[in-house]
Amino acid sequence: MRNVVRSALIAVVLLVTGRAYAHEGGTADTADEPTAQALRDGLVTYEKGQFSTSLHLRIQGWGGWVADDADLTNGDRMQETGFMLRRARFGFDGQFMKGVTYDLEMDLFDQERAGGPLYAAWIAWRPSHWFGTVLGVQPFPFLMGEMVSSGELPHLDRAIGANAMSPENTMGLLLKTEPWEEHLTISAGLFNGLRRASSFFGGYEGVGVSMGNRFEELAYAARLDFQPLAPIGRGIADIGQGEEFRLALGGAGLYNDGSSILTMGYSAYLHAKLRGVHLFAEYAADKAEPRDKPTTTSTIAASLERRVFNVSLGYVFLKDVLGLAFRGELLDDNLDQETQGDEWQLTGTLTWYVVGDFFKAQIEYTHREELHGLPIENDAAMGGVQLLF
Repeated sequence: MRNVVRSALIAVVLLVTGRAYAHEGGTADTADEPTAQALRDGLVTYEKGQFSTSLHLRIQGWGGWVADDADLTNGDRMQETGFMLRRARFGFDGQFMKGVTYDLEMDLFDQERAGGPLYAAWIAWRPSHWFGTVLGVQPFPFLMGEMVSSGELPHLDRAIGANAMSPENTMGLLLKTEPWEEHLTISAGLFNGLRRASSFFGGYEGVGVSMGNRFEELAYAARLDFQPLAPIGRGIADIGQGEEFRLALGGAGLYNDGSSILTMGYSAYLHAKLRGVHLFAEYAADKAEPRDKPTTTSTIAASLERRVFNVSLGYVFLKDVLGLAFRGELLDDNLDQETQGDEWQLTGTLTWYVVGDFFKAQIEYTHREELHGLPIENDAAMGGVQLLF
């Protein structure tokens, strides 16, 4: 009972804090009003001829209660009850000349990653919808749930299975074509080799980029994204309650020719929106083989297959203001064994969109249930506030 009361108090504090911020900034404009449009265009911008640049910034703070067995190495977001700064980023993006765009983004802390504070740094050239290329540190094109900005989710963060199965931003070259503009996109990329962690929830380790590819071989990825109707739009939720039915689906393949672990994987997703309702589902599986002479200590003892599935269903029942979403996950970290890594999760998230995804407050509860082995007390009740422009 004491833990429930503590969780409720933290949630109330976070929502009251969000309301206080809205009053400081004047009226709480919705995503369709001038404040949101100014945020989309960039609050600090500079243009001269074909060149333009815009400053962007993001702050995301969390707080909450976690059960006694919560552990970061087991995929839990927090290990002890308290507070954390989940993200603090700033950067610049814009256009250098017609058809050439860029983005530079830094974390103000390195999130315990070996790659340091650099989060994104890429240059894109798109002379037409038939051909485009991106070079630099960019989203790895494997899981859509990992490619979508974490600032545009109906939940506090991405599914933990997506974090485990796909790397974050990675250095490489991506080629893209849209044979049916705004409806069909085909991508293929060549990247520095990925260093896969030996544990499931460790995901992929940061390897740095300034000294090039030193310890791994190369990673290859290809994906297809199809939007047969109207464009799906940004983000997972349908904040603006669009009247048109929108559908997106596709998938990707991954081949990581790692010096320590060889990995092959595939993924598929479906995303739909209509009148405030969203549905997002994604499946991913991979198979890994250890190398005979690994070049790093991050290796595995034997062949390993794993898979994850997550589905998010939600509804924005007050347009541009309030939404509720539920996400279920199934995880299997080793298809050949029945372990505590076989589990399901259910997450419920209530979001107050003060100014769309630009300024929002969320409260969330997650229940985790291990299918085999000893039960673990690792539920969590958390809340967060995000400022993004």
